Amino acid sequence: MKNQWIVAGGAMLVAAAWYACADRILPAATAETESSQTDPAAQIAHGKTLFISYGCGWCHEGGGRKAGKCPQLMGTERDDNFILTRIATGSAGKMPAFGEALSGPDFQALLAYIRSLKPETTP
Repeated sequence: MKNQWIVAGGAMLVAAAWYACADRILPAATAETESSQTDPAAQIAHGKTLFISYGCGWCHEGGGRKAGKCPQLMGTERDDNFILTRIATGSAGKMPAFGEALSGPDFQALLAYIRSLKPETTP
């Protein structure tokens, strides 16, 4: 019985963390959000800028195109909710949490950038 309470408590903590970050991960529609959704190129460019400025490439090499210290992001089979939650809450000892630093549109821009990744071509 005691283990059931521990499992239930852990589930409640995860749910509370998700709820606390949900407004940043899944923002309410605003003029800014709607305009960025209508211009995918601008959203991807913003996501790339965030990816670079927050140092994501330090672990996700090649702009996320290659595995480095952390997994390759290009072509990931993880769903959007997993990716957004990982960006917001991080992973203990592996990835910092960015939930307090980013806005809802920032999260969506990072997701758009990750989903847009294609192999780099050399001219």
